[in-house]
Formats: sequence, structure tokens, C-alpha cells
Amino acid sequence: MSENRFNEEEFLKKVENAARRGANSKGIIGMILQYVPILIVLAVVLMIANRVNAFGTGVRGFMNFDNGAEENDLVLENHGILGYTAANFEDAILGDSEKLKKLEVFSQQVSDVSSVKETGFINWEIFSKNQLITYNGTAVYTVDLSTLSADDIDYDEEQKIITLRIPHAVQEEINIPEDQIQFGDTNGGLLAFGEIKMSAEQASQIQAGAREKMEEKLKEDNILETADRFAKLTVWEMYSPIIKGVGKDCSLEVEFR
Repeated sequence: MSENRFNEEEFLKKVENAARRGANSKGIIGMILQYVPILIVLAVVLMIANRVNAFGTGVRGFMNFDNGAEENDLVLENHGILGYTAANFEDAILGDSEKLKKLEVFSQQVSDVSSVKETGFINWEIFSKNQLITYNGTAVYTVDLSTLSADDIDYDEEQKIITLRIPHAVQEEINIPEDQIQFGDTNGGLLAFGEIKMSAEQASQIQAGAREKMEEKLKEDNILETADRFAKLTVWEMYSPIIKGVGKDCSLEVEFR
């Protein structure tokens, strides 16, 4: 009987201990469950704060938006994030640089008369022959536009003036077409017979001498200065409509480098 009682008491103690442990566990779980809503609220608040901060950053970026319009030569309209309308005079003038080439700005007709003499026996005039040869040529003056670069273009935004600097006119080699060479009659003494005969080399030498005399005449007449005036005018007439097409209130001035 006493042994059974001992077992019952031991069993009751175990039950009490287990119940006590269960109560403690339920107390901890209950405490945790009490804080769960607070933790959820804190998480939601943090999430909202991050979204607001990101939105603020986006708004600041939106307000400070730079569409790059000012990088152009002339801003016609600037609508911010909706875009802009602008003009670039460098692109209009230079375009495809491969298409730019020497521009003929002026040409001048020039001529020279050379006298050819062929002497006979011991240089006596009676055996000598003379002939006049007239050389008619054309001097062409050009401006090499292939050398233009962005450094040759300036834009005065206040005055709305585009300044284009070009190289001076250059004279090309004088062209003397064969059909523009005129041979005069051969005159000679009483005993001078036949025409004057020249080799190809001699004819080339005479023509080179005539070309040199033509060059001297052109320099004396200051033709290069005239060509420069026409160079400015020709380039202005060529590019002015392009400039007007880009900015109707803008004007073009042409200068030499």
C-alpha cells in the first residue's frame, strides 16, 4: 500500500512539473504573440519610409533634368523632358567633309606672244626666219574647302552672326589648250625658205617661257587680290542660304584665316 502511494505521489509531481513547464511556454508564446502586431506595424512604416525617400530622389532627379539643349549652337525651343529644337551651324557648314573640295571662285584670261627666230648661214639676216606664236590661257583661282574644320566657325549668340574663316584663294597652273595656240606667218630674209621647225622639247620650252610671262602679268595686275574678293563672295553665296535655313535670324560673315 505504501509503495503504491509513493508511486502516485511521484506521478503527481511529474504532472505538476510538466504543467508548470507548459504554463511557462505558453507565457513566452503569448508574450511573442503580443509583440507580433507591433513588429508588423514597424515593418510597414519602414517600407513606406523607403518608398517615400525613393520618390523624393526621383522627384529631385526629375526637377534637375538636363536634356542637353545648351550643348547646341542655337536653341530655338526647349521643352525640358519633352525635348527641344536646336541648330548646329558646324554640321550645316561642314556636312559630309568628304564632299567638300576645291571651289573655283575666279578665272582670268591671259595671253602672251612669243617670237621664234631661226638663223641661217653665219647668222646673216638674209638667211634668218621669224615667227610669232600667241599663247592664250586661263588662270583659275580656287579655295580648298576640304581644309575647313570646327575651329574655322564661330557663333556670336548675342549678335546672331556666324563667322566662317576660309583659306585665301590659290592660283592653279595656267591652262593653255593646244587649240588656243596661234602660229603666225613665217617671215624671213630673201634666202630664208620654208617654215621654222621645232622639236617637241623646244615647243614645250617656249610654252613654259610663255606661261612664266603670263604669271608675271597676273601678279602685276594684282589678280590674286581680285580672286580673294570673289572667294569671299562665292563662299558667302553658297553658305548663306544654308545658315538662313538653320536660323532665319542669323547672318553669315566670311573672313580669311
